[in-house]
Amino acid sequence: MKFHYNICPRNCYDTCSIISTTRNGVLISVEGNPKQEYTVGKLCPKALDDVKKVYSPQRIRYPMRQRGRYSGFWERISWDEALDQIAAKILNLKEHYGTSLPLALNKYSGNFGVLHNAIEGLFTGIGATTRAAGSPCWSAGIDAQTLDFGTFFCSDPLDMANSKLIWLWGVNPAWTAVHQMPIIFDAIDRGAKVVCFDTHFSATAARAHQYIQVRPGTDGLLALGFAKVLLEENLIDSNLSSYTLGHEEFLHYLEAEISLDNCSDITGIAVSTIRELALEYGQTHPACIWAGFGLQRYTNGGQTLRAIDALGALAGHLGEQGGGVQYAQFETWRFSGAIQNPPHPINQTERLANINRFSEEALNYTDPPVKMLWISGRNPLSQDGNLQQWKKLISQLDLIVVSDLFHTKSSEAADLFLPVTTHYEHWDLNSSYWHYWVGANEPAILPVGESRSDLQIAWDVSSRLNTLKPGSCTFPTSGNEKETLLRELGPQMLDILGLKNPEEILNGPVRAKFPSTTWENRSFTTPSGHYEFFSSQAATAHLPPLPIFVPPLNPSLDAPLRLMTPHHHSTINSQVYAIEAHSTDFILHLAPEVAQRYDLVVGDRAQIWNKSGQLEVVIQPQSGISKDVVIIFQEHVKATSPLNCLIGTPLTDMGQLTLGGRGFALNETFVNLRKL
Repeated sequence: MKFHYNICPRNCYDTCSIISTTRNGVLISVEGNPKQEYTVGKLCPKALDDVKKVYSPQRIRYPMRQRGRYSGFWERISWDEALDQIAAKILNLKEHYGTSLPLALNKYSGNFGVLHNAIEGLFTGIGATTRAAGSPCWSAGIDAQTLDFGTFFCSDPLDMANSKLIWLWGVNPAWTAVHQMPIIFDAIDRGAKVVCFDTHFSATAARAHQYIQVRPGTDGLLALGFAKVLLEENLIDSNLSSYTLGHEEFLHYLEAEISLDNCSDITGIAVSTIRELALEYGQTHPACIWAGFGLQRYTNGGQTLRAIDALGALAGHLGEQGGGVQYAQFETWRFSGAIQNPPHPINQTERLANINRFSEEALNYTDPPVKMLWISGRNPLSQDGNLQQWKKLISQLDLIVVSDLFHTKSSEAADLFLPVTTHYEHWDLNSSYWHYWVGANEPAILPVGESRSDLQIAWDVSSRLNTLKPGSCTFPTSGNEKETLLRELGPQMLDILGLKNPEEILNGPVRAKFPSTTWENRSFTTPSGHYEFFSSQAATAHLPPLPIFVPPLNPSLDAPLRLMTPHHHSTINSQVYAIEAHSTDFILHLAPEVAQRYDLVVGDRAQIWNKSGQLEVVIQPQSGISKDVVIIFQEHVKATSPLNCLIGTPLTDMGQLTLGGRGFALNETFVNLRKL
């Protein structure tokens, strides 16, 4: 038997360190790596299912070509045939339009890792192309914390164990960040109190001391209400003027504009509860807030997180061990960008389309139009909004290429399917957006079937392009994956990891040399060097300079129910881990009084609909859900219509500053309901 170091590449807080075991070149088991101090030798069910996933009979092992989009008539072809078709189409489009802008790339986070960025490097090497910009996940929150702190950073998650009061605000780690739960339990054992704020009673809420149900999209006002109590009770940090900017303007706003009665009416939280929680937060040190991504998936999402940041600053919790406002971090990511390669000599500007409105914006490009689309690490036809616009875009494309492990809703519309390797079959470098551990991922087995890594595919396409027309792509045409990985560990990354040379990363995961508590010296990277309640950058971007409450969108008579689609413990977005387990029905969770209003009982079949689409569901009344909210968890369902058929493309208020595009206000989706 042989043992290998791997890092889970999924878009997850935990980024688990893995030891895989092989026998005679076959992967037989995976387990956690005990040397990594965050995941400490434990894995979640998603990773424990990896062996089954690697060898799943549903996995695509060979390049495939579909005879007619949506037909399902796939035929196996050779890599040479696939590469010839791709390269010929690229060169044909460049010659016909005199530019490479008709080529579009829609890539995101199906799998993270530095070498997964090779496809982006390939497109850069081809020339100026049309790219997806922004993020569907966390954009508004990143902008908010960048405006407040100057950069996007969080404490070591192990630091949470030192807290005496933990507010889990819009986050459900019992399902989505399981390795944080033992740290939270450790804090509880030391005497900490845990309060969970959410729109519905989650698995995390069940494990907290107190659960606060907040009306969706009103969390920012609740934070401002807490801040108002701190002001009234003289619980403001006495040193505030020494490390913040604009606190006087913010306090004046609280005094003049925030009413606790109004806050109670809008958020659904009693004034007495608001006062009780605020007093506890202001008087307890250290106190930590963990703000989840779902908080900012509203049209007011950035303002919400700015209000929560401001609350932490007012109470003096920034920079204290076990305290602060935690969201996520870029610091171990910033040195792991796209694969480096010389740009194409033709000096043109990339065309960007917001990833959350990619189809609409791509259709608006007509000179020249988008004619070829490559989808990598994404499944937009299962995850994006406005499917009608996607269908229009698909109809105008000459070629659609999908690189993936399994067939998806997106590959149903593709012409070519390129089979990619799992992280047990290629080299990579992986880091977390939550904890500080970074590690090399080494191949444990040879590629299954004829699958190839993203880097190998990029080399192969570049090679074919340059064979057909020398000089047409500057991306390398061949190389060594391991050597490429080590080259990506530049001097800055080596310094923060405390390594003398890149090869040391091969010995196992390494923790970045950051202090456990962020902002501990209360020195910030904003233009002023202070925490900024008042942000000139926000004003320049035509945003409110102060963290104020901006109401969310509200239901209408035509669509009176807000549809929430939280993550499920068995999936990450459309990635499924219990491959054999699936249902043919979406389960609609709703309050018993809502079910009664629509004359529905458990097990009834019903339909939810809006102007975007309609979906058949099975009714499941459940306590702990607001009266104007219905919930469908993102479980694996083999239904005719995907869950996102109901989703439009509302955008958050922020995201443009740091990621080049406003985020996806997914929680601003409204539907009607009727019994079938």
